[in-house]
Amino acid sequence: MDRHRTIVLGSALRVAGLVLNTASVFFVMPFVVHSLGDRLYGYWALVGALVGYYELLDLGIVSAVQFQVAAALGKNDLKLASRSISTAFIAFSSLGCVAFFITIILATLTQFVFHTADDIWLFRKVLLILGIGFAIGFPSRVFLAAISAHLRWDLLAAVDISILILRTFLIVIGIKFGGGLILLASVAVFTGFLSTAAQILILYRIHDGLQISLKLGSRALLRELIQYGGWASVIKIADQLRFYVDGWVVGAFVGVAAVTHYAIGSRLSLSFMSLIIAVVGILSPWFSLLVGKEDYVAIRRVFNFATKISASLSTIIAGCLLLYGYPFILNWMGARYTDGFWPFAILVIAVYSDVSQQPLVSYLYGVSKHSFLAKITLAEGVINLALSIFLGRRYGMIGVALGTLIPMLIAKLLIHPAYACRQLKLPLRDYYLKTLGKAALLSALGVVIPWLIVFRFFSTTSIYSVVALIMAQSLVAVAIASFTVLTPAERSSVLDKLPLGRKTQPLPAN
Repeated sequence: MDRHRTIVLGSALRVAGLVLNTASVFFVMPFVVHSLGDRLYGYWALVGALVGYYELLDLGIVSAVQFQVAAALGKNDLKLASRSISTAFIAFSSLGCVAFFITIILATLTQFVFHTADDIWLFRKVLLILGIGFAIGFPSRVFLAAISAHLRWDLLAAVDISILILRTFLIVIGIKFGGGLILLASVAVFTGFLSTAAQILILYRIHDGLQISLKLGSRALLRELIQYGGWASVIKIADQLRFYVDGWVVGAFVGVAAVTHYAIGSRLSLSFMSLIIAVVGILSPWFSLLVGKEDYVAIRRVFNFATKISASLSTIIAGCLLLYGYPFILNWMGARYTDGFWPFAILVIAVYSDVSQQPLVSYLYGVSKHSFLAKITLAEGVINLALSIFLGRRYGMIGVALGTLIPMLIAKLLIHPAYACRQLKLPLRDYYLKTLGKAALLSALGVVIPWLIVFRFFSTTSIYSVVALIMAQSLVAVAIASFTVLTPAERSSVLDKLPLGRKTQPLPAN
C-alpha cells in the first residue's frame, strides 16, 4: 500500500477508534458514575488529572523522536533513525525512574490533603497503581513515536481499537462484580502493558534493521532531541493549564461533586478535539518527511488541502454539538447534570478555534518551527488559569469555562495564523477568506440550514433519537461541504486515496 493510502487508512481507523471510544464513554461513563457515585468518581477524575501531569516528564521527546526519525526516513538514513530511537529509549528509561519516585512522594503526602483514613488509603492506593504503571511503561513511548514517523497510524489505530474493546469489557464485568476504583486503575495499567507489547512487535516488523542499544546512544542526538522537545514540552505544560486544571479549580470553588458535572462537558469537548486530531493530526511526520526531501511546494499544497478538511469537519461537529448538546446530556446522564451544558458549549467553541486550524499546528511541529507556538501557548495557559480562578469564584463552572475560551480565541484566531502564514509565504488574507473562512462558512450553512428546514422538528426525547439526529445531520452536512468546499479535483483526490479507490494522484494545488 502506498504512502497516501496508508495515511488515509490510518486516519479512517483513528476516527473509527474514536467513534468506538465515544460509544464506550457513552455507555460506560453513566454506568460507572452511577455505580461509584459522584464522590468516588470525583476522586477518580482527580487522580487521573494528577497522573496526567506526569506527561510533562515527556519533555517533548516523543515529538522530537517523531521529527528526527521521519526526517531520517525522508533522507533514507535508517542508521540515523535507529540511533535516534536508541537515544530516546535511554532517556525515557531514566525519566520513568523519576516518575516512580514522584509517585512514592505524592502517595506519602496524601495524608496532608485528605482528612479521613478511608479517603487517604483509597486515594493513595489508586495513585500508586496508576503512577507506578505509568513509570514502568514510560520507555515504550519511543515505539509509539517511531511508528508514527513511519506514518503507520493504521497499525497503531488497530492496536488502540483492540485495547479499547478489552478495557471496556474488563471494566463493565469488574464493576458488575463489585469492583471500584482499584479495579479501574488495575485495568488501565494492564491494558497499557498489552498495548506496549503490540507496539514493540509492530516497530520491529516495519523498521528494517532496527537496533536499540546503549552503544547507539548519542549525546549529540540527545541534545537535539531535548532542544526540539523542550519547546514541545512547553506546549504540553500549557495544554495542562488550558484543559486539565479546570477540574481542580471547579473542585476548589464549586465543590468536589461539581467536578463530575463539569467533567461531562469537558470530556465531550476534548473528544471533539481528539476526533479532529485523529483525522488531520497525523500530518506532522508527513511535513517532516517533505522537509527531508526539501519539497516545500508540496508542504504548502498539503497545508491548504488539510486546512479545508479540518475547518469543514470542525464546523460540522461543533455545530451539531451546540444544537444537540443539551438534549444529549439530559437523556444521557439525567436532568441533574444539565447544569454542565453551558460550560460544555463554551468549551466546544474554545476547542473549535483550535482544531479548525489543526494543520497549522502540525505544520509548525513538522518543520521544527514550534518554538513560537510554545511561547504563545504558554502565555495562553497562564492567562487561562488566572482567568479561570478569577471568573470561577464569581460565576462557578461557567466562569471556569470562560477562562479557557477568552485567551484561546485570541491566540488561535489572530496570533497563530499570522505567524504560520508568514513561514509558509501564504497571504494571510487568502488563508482567512479563501481557505479557512470559506470552508467554515459553507460548512456552517450546511449544518444550520438543514436544521432550520428539517431536523429541528424531530423529537429529542430519547438518547437514541438525539444520537440518530446528530449522525443524520452530520452526514448531510458532510455531503453539502464536499460539494461546496472542495473542488472536483480535490474530491477526486480524496476518493483516489481510499484503500479501495483508484490509483493515487498528487494532491490538487488548489
